[in-house]
Amino acid sequence: MKFDKLLIFSIFAFIAALTSFSGCSNNGFVDTTGLSQAVIITKPQTKSFARSFESASVATAYKTAYINPKVPANITRFLVQEGDAVRSGQPLARLDGSDYAIGVDAARSQLAAAEAGVFQAEAMYDKVLIDYERMKRLKERESISQSEYEQIKVGLKQAEAGLSVARAQRKMAQSNLNANQRQFSYTTVHAPFSGYITMRNGEIGEISAPQSPRPMFEIVQSDKLKITVFISELEIAGINEETVAEIVFDAFPGEIVKAPVSFINSKVEAMTKSVKVEFTIDNKEKKYKPGMTVRVGLTLPETEHLVIPRNAVFTRDNESGIVYYKNEADRVFTKEILLGGNVDGYSIVTRGLDGDEDIVVGGGRRLEEGQKVTVVEILESN
Repeated sequence: MKFDKLLIFSIFAFIAALTSFSGCSNNGFVDTTGLSQAVIITKPQTKSFARSFESASVATAYKTAYINPKVPANITRFLVQEGDAVRSGQPLARLDGSDYAIGVDAARSQLAAAEAGVFQAEAMYDKVLIDYERMKRLKERESISQSEYEQIKVGLKQAEAGLSVARAQRKMAQSNLNANQRQFSYTTVHAPFSGYITMRNGEIGEISAPQSPRPMFEIVQSDKLKITVFISELEIAGINEETVAEIVFDAFPGEIVKAPVSFINSKVEAMTKSVKVEFTIDNKEKKYKPGMTVRVGLTLPETEHLVIPRNAVFTRDNESGIVYYKNEADRVFTKEILLGGNVDGYSIVTRGLDGDEDIVVGGGRRLEEGQKVTVVEILESN
């Protein structure tokens, strides 16, 4: 049977070659649209696949921080070494705070002076208020003139204004003291969260500053690890919060670690047309280290796809291609399609076909747009 089909196909190809030879004009141009090419066709079909794929990635710490002091000063003491476990808020290093201590002392003196000014202003206001109340009662009995009453009234307003200024100055002095105390507190460097010191830079006596190109410390939280992969936008619909990946560390090739999805980005990367997805694994025993290479295996839920045989597609890249389809007049034309990958010898078509086309799967490499064809075999769907 296969020999008969091959013989038929060869006969049609031979006839097409003879016709091509005899149809040559003097200038060598061949009108291929008038020739008949033997082809095999099929129709797109719908198949269900549980698609799986694997991607390489690198494990990263759940949290990572690069720490510099918040104020410039000379390093006077390191309190931790590389590899030490630290608690959130634990002191890591101390800087020379003498200059900042001077600022704190000066701010305290300013606050003391401002508080004394408030005390004096309050005493003055209380005195003037008593005088005002007394003069007000005298005015009601018409024992004093209007001008005398207005004079004490103006004095009360002046005392109120003086008290407001004194209180504002005290508030400013208190803010200045708080700022200087905060600056002084920054001369002790603290851990922002619990984890491990993985890097320490600097020497005793060296100046360290917020803009230092080398961070004083790197701290990581590795009781959990993150695994990041990028999933094609064509396949991201199969990923959700219930998706679980199988992680294999290159350092432990015989072990499979289950990792649930912890993050799915809400946008598609413009350059790669992919979506960032993160998986999280527990690492309380610190067996796995940040920076280790891993293999991420994913099995997507079984879904239906429109597919055609892979050899029917002339691909332009991994996401697009063209196919030849036959119309009712037995002529073939190209159609652009978008692809969603390959499975079991089929190409998944995500856009470009409606499922009723007659697609060329044999003889397509010798076809041209609008060329006449003869169908020698129809492949049935299975």
